[in-house]
Amino acid sequence: MFIDFLKNYFLVQSEQPLGRDDKTFQQSALRILLALTVGIFFVSELRSLFIPGELSFLSINSAYLLLLIGMLYFSKKYAKATSVLFLLTLVTTSFVLLTLSDEFYAEKYALVSLYSLPLITRLLFSFKACLVAMAINLYPFYLMTSSGFNISQTGLAPSFYFQLLTFVTLNIGLPLAVSRIIQTLENNASYMRLLYRKLNANYAMYEEFFENTGSPTLLCDQKGKILKANQLARDLLSTSQQKSFTDSTITDWLSPLGKTGKFFWQSNVAECTLKQNTSTHIEIRRASLTQHGHFVLHLQNTTQLKAIQQELESTQQTNSRLAHYDLLTLLPNHRHFCRQVNQRIEEHDSHLTGAMFIIRISQFKLLNKQYGKDSANKVILNFSKTLQKKLSEQAIIGRLRGVKFSCFVPLGQNYLIQKNLSTLIHSILPSQITVDGNKLNMDYHVGIAYYHTDGKNAEALLEHCEMALEYSTSTDRFSYYNHNLESKLIEEHKLGLKLSSAIKNKEISIWLQPQVAPNGQISSFEALARWQNNGKFVPPTTFIKIAEDLGLLPLLAENLVRELVVTLTQWNDEHIHTPIAFNLAGQELMNDAFFALLMSLIADNPWLTNMLELEITETSSVMTHPLIHKRLRSLSQYGYSIAIDDFGTGQASLGQLVDIPANILKIDRRFIAPLPGDQRHIDIVKSTIQLAESLNMKVIAEGIETKEQANLLAALGCHTLQGYYFAKPSPLSDWTAKDNAKAKELRMVY
Repeated sequence: MFIDFLKNYFLVQSEQPLGRDDKTFQQSALRILLALTVGIFFVSELRSLFIPGELSFLSINSAYLLLLIGMLYFSKKYAKATSVLFLLTLVTTSFVLLTLSDEFYAEKYALVSLYSLPLITRLLFSFKACLVAMAINLYPFYLMTSSGFNISQTGLAPSFYFQLLTFVTLNIGLPLAVSRIIQTLENNASYMRLLYRKLNANYAMYEEFFENTGSPTLLCDQKGKILKANQLARDLLSTSQQKSFTDSTITDWLSPLGKTGKFFWQSNVAECTLKQNTSTHIEIRRASLTQHGHFVLHLQNTTQLKAIQQELESTQQTNSRLAHYDLLTLLPNHRHFCRQVNQRIEEHDSHLTGAMFIIRISQFKLLNKQYGKDSANKVILNFSKTLQKKLSEQAIIGRLRGVKFSCFVPLGQNYLIQKNLSTLIHSILPSQITVDGNKLNMDYHVGIAYYHTDGKNAEALLEHCEMALEYSTSTDRFSYYNHNLESKLIEEHKLGLKLSSAIKNKEISIWLQPQVAPNGQISSFEALARWQNNGKFVPPTTFIKIAEDLGLLPLLAENLVRELVVTLTQWNDEHIHTPIAFNLAGQELMNDAFFALLMSLIADNPWLTNMLELEITETSSVMTHPLIHKRLRSLSQYGYSIAIDDFGTGQASLGQLVDIPANILKIDRRFIAPLPGDQRHIDIVKSTIQLAESLNMKVIAEGIETKEQANLLAALGCHTLQGYYFAKPSPLSDWTAKDNAKAKELRMVY
């Protein structure tokens, strides 16, 4: 206890996590010096009591001792003032002893105290104060070495060289050496603080990435001790018991099924149940093994699927259902569906008319990723039940695979008209599905083919429905088969193969289109992707759509972003502070690797916050997904500027302003084209600019092709203008050629 008290009293702990705290260092050094001085004078006090002839110094020693103890008492609250008082006391005492005392040891103590003054000053104050103390000591050194100061009687002036050696060692050498040590420690502490802040920043980024994996995830060591769990994992495991994850193991929460072994979490896949609720089944999948020997585990609640499997296995028609029906929905599978449709066609005469259509639930992969496989299966199951209730008994329904459902409906002549058929199909599709008490909005794509006209049997009709489905869009979700689709699909397939090769070989180039201020001065650029195939440029709307369908957008975006960062790094070194905006369609942000790339780029290059902007295409339906909003908020917090592109043409324009943390608004060209002749469009653009200003957002108008449009938008308060009137897009190499000469000019573009 006493040792701890001494440690805490003399070695004062700093409140700062790293580095030297000047106040606590000064306080600690002062207490140590005062304590040593008190000890010396206390021994002197005892000596005065027991040695005859020195009782005359008893009162002086006592007063001096009380003064030191008082300083020691006030050292906590008035450390700086006490330090100054201590130095003054030390100097005063030394000069008094040196000039008035005839005792050899007193004068020797005074001389050593004076010569040690710079060292004590450096411990208590700055290096400059230490230099001042060195300068002050020149005076006593002069006195000691001058012939006019009579100290020969005490024997303190044996040799000038001895005096010089003592003066240089105590007054100069030791203070400078200690100053060097303190400076080295301070430099090391500053460097450690820098590393500490960077480590915290990286830790925050990896923490964000771990929390947003999209599935319940655990990190554990080889013995099964849980090191980390994201929120989804905590919600999944803690439903059965209120127990902390701290210092717990996987076996505290889960019990393995089957012969998975004692260390079941080390298997690639393991089936388990919750320990306190054995009816809840959990599937563990080992994702990877880290360099530290830790396991990343993904969890999935398979209770509902297990229940459905057990129900099917308990029936007498299990084998038949496995062969002819979908296991989840109990709808006919592809083969059995075709058999039923062909049988219906054979049973009726040639006057039978009908339609085959395939329904594909949109964005189901995102739903699966957000809510998990179990909830996604519930959506499929509820959708199939709703569809069966709404269709007539004459209709045949099947599940092809994944989220595709096939329907064959006998039709009267009235519904052979496309408009009427689209209305019929739309009326039977549920707009909402309820899962676990939550209502989910449903969205679909439908490919349609007519019996007789587009095919004579179920197989041909389904094939043609698949072709039609490929051409459904976000604006025209009902697509009808026609004979020209086959050749077009073949051409797109060939183009997709070439595009895949071009993306992997980094053959997609970047072009820049200037964005200018109302006076025509370039203020920023928009990066545009361009692909030249067989000497001809493929329209971006064409190859971007193909890349999205093939899932190549994340790789394409990564290649282009890395190329942009190289150019922006050169521009930053050249002091070319012109931002470049980069378009994202949404699929890229759903990709964990690309999201992590954006986070790491801004962490390693903080200056990118002013040089790289992210444009979010509002017309992309994926932009309404909550995970996109969460990741955009993370990117915004890390410093990225975010712009909403094509504003006014998306599905939820005003809703996006709430959900997306954007600070830039781009007005779509369809609102700019009718200007200045259309007053209705002028009012729309004016209200959009006013809305943006009320939200402290910058406005960019794109698609400007005439001087009148530019002048009108500038008058309405538009901050930035973009369009062919100012400049057409040009290759990035044009702006970086000749040591970035064109980029340095930032000349007027008209």
